[in-house]
Amino acid sequence: MASIKVSELPAVTAITPNDVFIINDENSTTSGITVSNFTTSFISQTLAFTGITSFGGVTTFSTGSVPTFNSDATFAERATFNGPITLGAQALIPIGSLSDVTVPATITNGNVLTWDNANAYWTSSPPSFSAIDQDTTPELGGSLDVNGYAIMSTAAQAGPNSTNILFAPNGSGKVIIQGNTTGGSGQIVLNCEQNTHGVKVKGPAHAAAANYTFILPVAMGANGQVLTTNGTDQTSWVTITPALINAATAAQGSTADSAMQVAGPNIIPAFADDAAAAGGGVAVGGLYRIANAVQVRLA
Repeated sequence: MASIKVSELPAVTAITPNDVFIINDENSTTSGITVSNFTTSFISQTLAFTGITSFGGVTTFSTGSVPTFNSDATFAERATFNGPITLGAQALIPIGSLSDVTVPATITNGNVLTWDNANAYWTSSPPSFSAIDQDTTPELGGSLDVNGYAIMSTAAQAGPNSTNILFAPNGSGKVIIQGNTTGGSGQIVLNCEQNTHGVKVKGPAHAAAANYTFILPVAMGANGQVLTTNGTDQTSWVTITPALINAATAAQGSTADSAMQVAGPNIIPAFADDAAAAGGGVAVGGLYRIANAVQVRLA
């Protein structure tokens, strides 16, 4: 195994795997070595470079070699590291010095590295957006978990819908409130202004197999009206009048109509039988009751 002082080497043309390269310049201010004009291969050797070192040829640090650079090292040609590269505590790799990274002379604060697939390198560019409100067409790639927080509008509104929160399904889509085994059917809770009380609107249970449409009336309706359905999907407001009750009881005669009218006397007298009812002034077709059973006087 050869060991030669740098000062004794007029020129180095080759290094074999059995050679050891020792830098031993006694002048610590100008100590350094330039390796050039040949392919240098360091195999399974621990190499410590303490002076300014310049590699002018293709240099390979093969697996097992442990090069340590304690001062400036310049690779004028390709350098291949087949083993791991360990960066020291003060090691810095300027990103602008990498051949596959293109950066401007001045990098703007907040810029990000963006991969340019057409040119196969990374480049510094402004981020597409730094806040979600800068994305005018955001899309979810999965379910949105609110993590215990609320979806709410703030005091200052920049959008056209002011403080409203809109749900806008596309085409025939619907806003669906799902249910679960813990809370039951889908439900909406309408809270009070202090959010301490609420009224629930809840769908039927699974066992009902309910599938129907409930269309609300086109107007609010008048005082005293009740909500009715047409048996399919439409609802409307109607007023309960004596005429409606009369129509339901017309077969029992005018006396029955009078007894059933909302504005008329609604107390049905009690008698033992038709004879007692006749004696009490109940006309034929009129109503009376035996205990809690309503009767129609037939004779």
